[in-house]
Amino acid sequence: MAVSEARPVDHRLAPVLAEVTREISRHGLKAGDPQGAPAVLRVGVEDHVRRIIQAYWTPFQAEIPGRSISLHLEIPEPRVHWGECYLTPDYVSWFFFFAERDDGEIQLTYYEQHKSVRDAIHNFFVHANWYLMTATDRSWGDVVYSLADELQWGKGFEVREATSASPAVQEALKKSTIMWLRWRTPGGEQTMPVWYLYDAKVGKIYVLSGERQQVLPGAERIRECDVILRWKGKSANVAELTADVRVITGDDEEWTEIADRVAEKRLNIPGTPEDTARRWRDECVILELTLRS
Repeated sequence: MAVSEARPVDHRLAPVLAEVTREISRHGLKAGDPQGAPAVLRVGVEDHVRRIIQAYWTPFQAEIPGRSISLHLEIPEPRVHWGECYLTPDYVSWFFFFAERDDGEIQLTYYEQHKSVRDAIHNFFVHANWYLMTATDRSWGDVVYSLADELQWGKGFEVREATSASPAVQEALKKSTIMWLRWRTPGGEQTMPVWYLYDAKVGKIYVLSGERQQVLPGAERIRECDVILRWKGKSANVAELTADVRVITGDDEEWTEIADRVAEKRLNIPGTPEDTARRWRDECVILELTLRS
């Protein structure tokens, strides 16, 4: 799913909602009826949030002035567990996780605050894996999301929810040689255009990193990324999909076969594809991308 054309009441919140849609897409969540669902993520808008929280025996106040995008993730069974996240581009963003104890009391299990909205969203989902999903034996496949009435995805959302098998995605992968990748780094986030080889038979995308014309910072450590596809010859996005990444090095058994195929498609390089692949063995890695949906 690509960045949505979100149009909340306050236009300043549009980039925040766009980041939320990206994370929803990464986790494969689908819209659904909250009634009777095993787990629900409600996306809404809040006005001037003030939460009095008690951590151990010490209470403290978290305040989010003005309007914010809110995420409420609730799992009612076997005992209620829920998370709250309040996202603002102007102040500190907060998130909290709560759980019902055996004696029926509600306790705070974890919280964080972030100056970066992107970090707050990312870490809310990361920690929800442990404090909500693992704690209740649920998975993200059990979660449906619900959008508040005052928020709109905008026209064309059906394209943004495209899967790897959709005709538009397959056409873009086969007809183009350039796509955009976005991945997290220790310093934040990196986005760049890359050339690639797509193998439709196995549904794999291969991206070389290390040669002079294409170096992806931290390529050896990338384990997931967002693939942003665009219409050939246009600036409009086709879709944005999350991919799992496997790093292939010169020591791996399949290196020669894959590197030879990538080299055959690489334009404007001297020597034979076999010579190029041998040179790449010492200098490069190949990222094998598998689209999740």
